[in-house]
Amino acid sequence: MICPVCGAPLVPEGGACRCEKGHSFDRARAGYYNLLLDSASHGHGDDKTMLKARRAFLDGGWYAPLAEAAGEIASRVLPDGGALADAGCGEGYYTEKILAALKKAGRSFTACAFDVSKDAAKMTAARVKEAAVFVASAYRIPLATGSQDLVLSLFSPFARAEFARILKKDGFLLRAVPAEDHLWELKQALYDEPRKNRPDPVETDGLFVPVKTVLVQKKLLLPGEAARALFEMTPYARKTAPADRDKLAGIEELAVTLSVKLLLTKKACETDGARV
Repeated sequence: MICPVCGAPLVPEGGACRCEKGHSFDRARAGYYNLLLDSASHGHGDDKTMLKARRAFLDGGWYAPLAEAAGEIASRVLPDGGALADAGCGEGYYTEKILAALKKAGRSFTACAFDVSKDAAKMTAARVKEAAVFVASAYRIPLATGSQDLVLSLFSPFARAEFARILKKDGFLLRAVPAEDHLWELKQALYDEPRKNRPDPVETDGLFVPVKTVLVQKKLLLPGEAARALFEMTPYARKTAPADRDKLAGIEELAVTLSVKLLLTKKACETDGARV
């Protein structure tokens, strides 16, 4: 980690981390560091309701095929002793599962996980003991330039310039993005005119080159409680009118399509991201 104020390395010391210029950041009792300086970012990210719903849904194992596929890819591309960062870690489910896959594959590693939401960082720090956890924005990451072998961005903002900056030469970026028909049946149950997800935008900046795309697709038969938790953990929960939200209240069972693309790309050049 680097100091978000001056960019100097941060060194853990007791219950805090400090840089050579004297900037200090306490370790919260919950086990994370708050390295977010931009007050405009406060209040952004997932709130407690979304995080609790996500934990309840994911711990039910419904997205286990996705976590397993991501863990397998990470195990193949991360060198032994490599460094990885989970950008936008949420409540820590994918961080935990991917690090477990790395350990099962016999990989040693150093790991960190961060999220713009303090509540998310708190939940991840309680769940994942093998990673340094901190609060930060993906658009201003307090990690040294060229320090990471793998960056994970699973359903998180694509801060391409910062990801390129913190990755080593030939480092990898693994993203999870919804495919066009992801959660289509949930949208049909909620909206009169549902729309499918937009295709992935074409990369034009030359920072990353495609390596592999894995489509994880499975039909899920969700009990009503899981279907409602799924809805509450998505961005739809913030945008849906009360009348449409109520449509899920009486549902006892819902078949939903899990359809997610895992996009593995490789850093294309020796860039610090400044030109983007």
